[in-house]
Amino acid sequence: MSYLSFNPGNPAAGKGKKKKGSVRRAFSDWIIENHGKDYKETLLKQRSNDENIGLLKKQIVEVTDEKTPLVGIIGGGFAGMYAGLILQSLGIEFEVFEASDRVGGRIDTWYSTDYDPKSKENKGLYGEVGGMRIPQFSDDMLPVQHLALSLNYVLERNGLTDKMLRWRKFYYNSDYQRLRYNNMKAPILAKDASLNSLNFGETQGGDLKEVWVTEKTDENGNKYLPINVILDKVNGPFLEAINKSFETGFAKLMRYDNYSMWAYLTNVFTLADLEEYYDPAMGAPCENLSYNVASYLETLNVGTGMYSVSFVEMVIAVYDWDGSKNSYDSSDPNVYMITMNDGMQHFPDACKAVLNLDNGITLDDGYLAKVLIGMEKGQNNEYGYSPPNLTEDAEPPTTVPPADPKGNANTKPVERKEKQRVFMQHKVTQAEYDGKLFDNNGGMRLNIEHTNEHGKTEALQKEYAYVISTLPNGAYLNGQKHKNFFEGLSFAKSRALRECNYMPSFKAFITFKKQFWKDIGERQYETGLGVSASDRSNRQIVYPSYGYDAEKGVLQIYSWAQDAERLGALTDEERVNECLKGIQFMYPEVDIYEHFAGYDKETTTKTWFWDQHAGGGAFALFSPGQFKNLYPTLLTPEFGGALNIAGECCSVHHGWIVGALDSAYNSVYNILEKMKATKHIVKMKATWGVLNAPDISAKKK
Repeated sequence: MSYLSFNPGNPAAGKGKKKKGSVRRAFSDWIIENHGKDYKETLLKQRSNDENIGLLKKQIVEVTDEKTPLVGIIGGGFAGMYAGLILQSLGIEFEVFEASDRVGGRIDTWYSTDYDPKSKENKGLYGEVGGMRIPQFSDDMLPVQHLALSLNYVLERNGLTDKMLRWRKFYYNSDYQRLRYNNMKAPILAKDASLNSLNFGETQGGDLKEVWVTEKTDENGNKYLPINVILDKVNGPFLEAINKSFETGFAKLMRYDNYSMWAYLTNVFTLADLEEYYDPAMGAPCENLSYNVASYLETLNVGTGMYSVSFVEMVIAVYDWDGSKNSYDSSDPNVYMITMNDGMQHFPDACKAVLNLDNGITLDDGYLAKVLIGMEKGQNNEYGYSPPNLTEDAEPPTTVPPADPKGNANTKPVERKEKQRVFMQHKVTQAEYDGKLFDNNGGMRLNIEHTNEHGKTEALQKEYAYVISTLPNGAYLNGQKHKNFFEGLSFAKSRALRECNYMPSFKAFITFKKQFWKDIGERQYETGLGVSASDRSNRQIVYPSYGYDAEKGVLQIYSWAQDAERLGALTDEERVNECLKGIQFMYPEVDIYEHFAGYDKETTTKTWFWDQHAGGGAFALFSPGQFKNLYPTLLTPEFGGALNIAGECCSVHHGWIVGALDSAYNSVYNILEKMKATKHIVKMKATWGVLNAPDISAKKK
């Protein structure tokens, strides 16, 4: 989001967390309730059947050394592993198949070949290829921290302390990050940006009428540029309506689900809607925003072409970013984000380690973690936040009360027993339903290609009563000569997988022999530098939140949509050259090439666009109409409940780790409901929390 855009705070005033709730999940409930008739009817029909109930009961009560896996999981990203961790905690056997040589999916850390965590100079030579941060206090995002803390308890008991997870602060913003657009003679600092035209005005060579970029003063004496109050007026009425009533607010918002953000700005929103900020010099009150104004808002807030996505998606995204605020103190203006210490890749690696243990996360582990990170009230009947796995810089402000849990974690050492459930370099090429499996109760057959240690490919076949498939939708094009990945999917599901919009993303990591950016001008060492932005294709420069005491360092480039596509079309070295030009544009007073460590793929640089496992996009971002028409379909199990599709596209948290977790939870819940495993559902909720959406809406009233 832009540094100039509207970013509302918590509507509740004062200190202390006033409520627990999730706008995203309430949004999901609303969609299912109002546009999910087929989804609800299909689920109720599937769950009314008695088939396969005995199969689960037999497996759970059977006391043998090797239980037959009930569930096959395709993909070793967070959705696949979270589903496995839930099943493991319930005593239900499963197997996870990952095509690549690592787990994590679109959570992936690049480490330079010179990286050394024990070296002062080289410990900062890494960067996040995929997800790199989460809002620290967002109610929606807390399950991610819950998972990390719960894993730690298991790892410590089993003597795997080297794999335990710690969160460190991610510095997202700073008054001293740089902005430069439209051939400005020099960059400016973010603290000086709100009243700067950024050369977008006609007299500076831009295309905006001067009225939009001429400083004005509101009735309270606050200075502003009219162009920078537009998003406040665009988003404000919907946010206010949602705050007053989820149901009526979402109903108002969903009237515009068929509009893109661009279409809403240029066809619905009028100059009259600016109310007190309207000036006749802008045009007639009935006129919509011009192309040039919409272009400015897109350029400053996202990236080229990104306003083609759903208007609803963009409005709801504001709430995700609001989750970076201190939910215990609405008067606190600071942004709080965290990232995994020494790289996000440690997170999925820890998941894999626990999945390959005989016993995983317990009910006590899950409950204690819920209280410590503020998912559940403590003994004092209040929410608090004091997880023990934070680095010093990530410790919460003093306005955040500590948690008051009952008891401590069970860290008593146990005899470590391993059981392989995660299978690497096992590529599922087909998932086929067969109604004759399991005594004609039906099940899924997986065809798998395994690359062994000698580099030879072996063909395997596995059968399961249930399968959870977590691949990005583009990865269902299996590239096989004869057979498709799925056969016999419903029309609705096939269309949803084909049409669900994914957003391209580009990242690059470039090593410099000297961190020139930390030595130029003023710098807030307490808050980091954050992110600089321009209108060049490289868009954002993400400064490292670590390694300040070293001479060498890595700058990360991050862009999306059309900017990412164009960079991605170049060769690897050409991409780096474009990024270097973008960095030089931001630092005209320095010869950045003098400090560049040189191009050496994987050693000094790494660029990522689309790889073979991402399936043609970095994360889902719905197009107009897809919330109403595709979201319920993506959630609906196929083949009588034998196949569930999961992944962040099957959630309302697009592009966030928690979206993958929510979708996995939903898939496991579907299986347990299908099996009428009531006790297991109760235990799952007690251990992992209660998912309010979408299944509550699917029940009979």
